Formats: sequence, structure tokens, C-alpha cells
Amino acid sequence: MMTKPEKRDYQEKAVRKIEHFKGRALLAYEMRMGKTFIALEWLKRNPKIRPVVIVCPEIGKFHWEEKAKRFYGMRSVVLDGTKPNNRKFIHNNKLYILNWEILQYWVNFLKREGVVAPILDEVHYIKERNTQCYKATKKLSKGLPYLLALGGTPLKSRPIELFNVLNLLRPDKWPSFMKYAFRYCKPVRKPWGWEFKGASHLDELHRNMNTWCLIRMLRSEAMNESAKDRRIVPIQISNEDEYYEAEHSFIKWLSKQSLARANKAKKAERLVQMGYLKRLSARLKMENTLKWIDRWLEKKKGKIAVGAIHKDIIKQLHERYKGQCVVVDGSVRGKKRHVAVKTFQREKWCRVFIGQTRAAGTVIELSKARASIAVEFDWTPGDLTQWEDRIFDPYDKNPLRVYYLVAKDTIEHHLCEILQAKQDIVSETLDGSKKKNRLSIFDELQRKLLMKG
Repeated sequence: MMTKPEKRDYQEKAVRKIEHFKGRALLAYEMRMGKTFIALEWLKRNPKIRPVVIVCPEIGKFHWEEKAKRFYGMRSVVLDGTKPNNRKFIHNNKLYILNWEILQYWVNFLKREGVVAPILDEVHYIKERNTQCYKATKKLSKGLPYLLALGGTPLKSRPIELFNVLNLLRPDKWPSFMKYAFRYCKPVRKPWGWEFKGASHLDELHRNMNTWCLIRMLRSEAMNESAKDRRIVPIQISNEDEYYEAEHSFIKWLSKQSLARANKAKKAERLVQMGYLKRLSARLKMENTLKWIDRWLEKKKGKIAVGAIHKDIIKQLHERYKGQCVVVDGSVRGKKRHVAVKTFQREKWCRVFIGQTRAAGTVIELSKARASIAVEFDWTPGDLTQWEDRIFDPYDKNPLRVYYLVAKDTIEHHLCEILQAKQDIVSETLDGSKKKNRLSIFDELQRKLLMKG
């Protein structure tokens, strides 16, 4: 067993807080503050809390297995597949690791094995009430004495996303969905029922979470971290006329692409238009985006991590940088993801990591990158923050350069401005901030489109 990494005061504080909450806690330290080590340290100090199961994103299984064995001498069984009855295991296993996507198939097995402490890594996977992930987690954790939830961004944009985990951790304090939703989510009555997309009484919610289960600290409070240097880079699109037509005569433009899609889009034109404009912006800027990345690689030394969303954009990036890149998207699974990350981190020839921001936005470490480049943007600021923090090394004295390559004078330009400015609700809920501007991204995008229309 190798020597454990240097223990830091803020990590020790978190372990003590888990003990204070009797092993039922939401560990929401910001990313890259060692939540994995904190959880394993807690387990090491409490050897009677066994068996344990760690549920995490698929790419994180081998990360947990390696850290548990390398630094704490804990041997684990990594579960895969959907047919546990066809598998044979050595008796007396104490630590299981599996990914969220297969949890539903293994719940009965884990219950029979007597698991007493689920550790839920990237707990935002259970924010939706009707998903198999949440239903399986609820079944697994029912009646168990311990439950540890981990996530630097346990909510991406609104308080309703926290109810499931809070209810699982402290059903005595948050027993009712409707009571929680009406108190903290500013309900709005729609023709089809209630919507809970708002936020209210966040100071109270933050205070109660701190008292009952939340363990939260920002990197800026814990260490002398290097800053992120964020830069917006306007990129000229290749066909302004096409974009103008899509923005101002959307159905006419879409009819040229697909008449069937145009007829369908008429039913929800504004919402559909936003999605199409976002993809069109990304496509029309790619020629100049690739030229910008070429110049960076020619002028600078070191590696870069490029984040995108859609497969066609990732394909273009891969074709351009084949021979000096690795790719992690939804199709790269299991150990292949682990190998891709290791290759980027260790091999000099590999200068470019191309990642689908959701598939590669959790668990992995890309600290060898000298810059993060975002060529597409999702709807929630939490996804971008997670992507940035895969690259960010808080112990590096040099600032991380974060470039947002934004299609000039398009919906992307507006979206980037909004994403940069509106993380208020997340911050106020988790950190007790008192910022005032709480317009949702969708509402603000729609307002800007209507103003231009």
C-alpha cells in the first residue's frame, strides 16, 4: 500500500462532520477538494461499517477502485452487466463499486449481501423523481443506517433538484415533496398542473441543510488556489445569411432542411427554435473555431481539453486532431474511458483531449491541460462548471485559462452571457449568497429572442 496523500485540515473537518451527522450527510465540497479521499478516510476509520457500495458514473468506477486500493489498502469488487445471478463472487466482500446505469439490476443482490452504507457519487444523477436511478437508490437505501451523498454541484440550477437526496438523507426533516416544493420552489400553476422551477426562502433552506446534513466548503475558503482566467472569444460564423433566416423566418428555414420537422416544430416554434439556433451556431462557427485551436497549438506549448456536446462537432474535432488526441463521449465506455484519460495525462504525443461535457464532466482528472476550450454550451451553468473543474488544478500556481469560443451575434453569444451571470440560485442554496438576479436561462433567452424579433 502506498502512502496516503497529504491530509489537509479541510478534509479532516469533513470527516468529523460526517461523524457528527452520524454517517448521513451531503458532502458538497467544491470539485477537486478530495471528496473521494474524505469518503474513504471515513470508511477506514469505521471498519465495522461494512459492506459498502459506491455508486458512481461509469468512468468513476476505476477511479474509486484505484484510490481505495492504492492509498487505503481496500480491495473492492467492481460490478458490471445487468445479470447478477450469472456472476460468482468470493464470499465476504466488503466494498462494491458499480455505475448508476446498472444499479437497478443489482439492488436485490446488494440487499442480500447486507450492504449498510451506500456512497452516492455525483448525486445529481437522482435529481429526477421518475428515473430508474432514483427509484433504485430509494429501494437500496431504505432502512439503512448510513448514507453518504457526494457532489460538488448537487443541484444544477434550481432547488427542486435537491429534494430527492434531502428526503433520502433526512426523511424526518424533509418528508413531503409537495411541502418542500411549495416552500422552496416558488410554484406556478399551469394548465397541466403545478411547475416548481422557481426558488424561494433559500436562506431558510441553506440554514436547515447546514444544520441537518450539508458539508460544504468552497476552494477559495480552503486553499490559496490559482485563479481561473475566463475569456470570451467571439468567432465569426461562416454563413450569416443562413443564421439570419433561421432566426427571423424559422419555419421557412427548417422547411428547407426537413418539411416533416417544420410541421412538427410549428406546435412549439419558439422552444424548438432555440435548440436549432444553438446547434446551427455551433455548426456555422466550426471552420473558424478549428482555425483558432490550430493557432493555439502552434503558438503554445502544452495540452488542451476541448469540450463539446453533439457528436457531429466531436467528429469534426477528432478528424482534425487525429494522431494527437483522445476522445471521451457517450460511446466510449468503461475501461476505455479510463485508458483515454491516462493517455492524455501521461503521453507527450497526446496534446488534445476531446470530451463530451456531460460524459467527461465528472470524476476524471485532466490536470495536465494548460487550457480548457468550450466550443458548445449546455443550458445549465453547473455542467460548464463541472467541465472546467476536470481541468482545474487548485495546487497549480499558474492560472487555468478557460476559453469560451462563442459564435458572434448569435444565440450562443446571449447564452454565454447568461451562463456567466446567473448561478445565483445554486450559490444561494449551497453557500448562502444573497445575490438578487434569478431569471432562468430559458426565460432570459426567450426574452432576448422576442426583443430581436
